[in-house]
Amino acid sequence: MAGTAGGTPRGHRAGRAWAAFGGAAVVLLVVLVVLGTVLPERVPMHFGASREADEFGDRATFLALAAGAGALLAALFGGAAALVERVPLTVVTVPHPDYWKAPERAPELRRRLRTDLLVIGALTLLLLAVVFAFSGEAAVRGGPLSAWVPVVLGGYVAVVLAYCVHLATRRYRPPSGR
Repeated sequence: MAGTAGGTPRGHRAGRAWAAFGGAAVVLLVVLVVLGTVLPERVPMHFGASREADEFGDRATFLALAAGAGALLAALFGGAAALVERVPLTVVTVPHPDYWKAPERAPELRRRLRTDLLVIGALTLLLLAVVFAFSGEAAVRGGPLSAWVPVVLGGYVAVVLAYCVHLATRRYRPPSGR
């Protein structure tokens, strides 16, 4: 059926990617709002390899830096996704460029690129939310960073790497016979 991929309207899938990205931004915002109500005045700003805090700052600075990092990453990924339509495809590196950069497939390529930016952006915003929540928990408890933080970081890296492998080996592979 024209306008569909796997029975799902293309616009619907693009809407889901924007919804996931927006949902991740809301999760990050909620974490920051909650932290603003529970953090002590003195907050760990950096943790060493032992997960012990080795630099401290005040609550307002922590929240401003966290909000700034979140806003910057949201603007970077969301802005890039929004501008996919304007980027000349000559500057885009994609597997099988002769197939994907053909004029009749350019709209689908742009849709996929936008979705991929939003997926990785959403994952990154969720990572920030979790790391900030763990940092806040350590500040409130007055102890080291949770032992789960390296697991979360490793999980994020594993998921992003798996997604990148998927992009390179499957997502942009032309259909059979092309």
